[in-house]
Amino acid sequence: MAEPGPQLFEAIRRDHRAGDRLPRSLATRHGVDRQTAMQAISTVLPLPLDLPTDEEELGEARQFLDALLDEDQAKAPAERCSAFELYEELCLRTNGLPVSYRWVWDYITERRSRCAAGSAPEPYERTWAGNVPSDMPEFVTDLITCAVRHLAELKIEGTVPAASGVELGVASLSTARARINQALYELALVGRRSGLSYAQMSAWTSIPEDDLAQQVEDYHRLMTT
Repeated sequence: MAEPGPQLFEAIRRDHRAGDRLPRSLATRHGVDRQTAMQAISTVLPLPLDLPTDEEELGEARQFLDALLDEDQAKAPAERCSAFELYEELCLRTNGLPVSYRWVWDYITERRSRCAAGSAPEPYERTWAGNVPSDMPEFVTDLITCAVRHLAELKIEGTVPAASGVELGVASLSTARARINQALYELALVGRRSGLSYAQMSAWTSIPEDDLAQQVEDYHRLMTT
């Protein structure tokens, strides 16, 4: 079999983009095993994510968030909600406005910092990514972008034979799930180094605490052994 390398991977990806979607077909064409073909089509460059902004909906979201933050500010400091809890409440009250958690987190962080000290929030490099290599945020983003691409391939035409359609769907979905899980575990390890508990991260992910701890520790052991 051919030795995997950048040129071979690019050739496999080129044929994949041209319409040869099945991993087994790509593997046969390029003289590699199926795992190598899967690795090649999973290693993709990030897509630009320039999403259109609906200013009317953002204005509505800001109004609701301001009201929530005013309510929250009236509470004792120990009783105030986290950004995640406020995001959940915003989604509940607005029946799911199309704003991301990251947007809500940015808005809440910026407003709270003004109220607290009249200064800008700390740069992201000094917060979640403070104890990780400088390329960690890009690495996690690439994992998630790769997962999204594979999820997009789940649109299978009805004329595809059952065996081929199932192979394509399962391969795309399993690769997407693996990339998302890897991104989750990488972030969870950052959280552990920063003093977060598995209980906290369990609340954010809806994964039972013991299960999350086992998955993250198994992943860490695999990557460091």
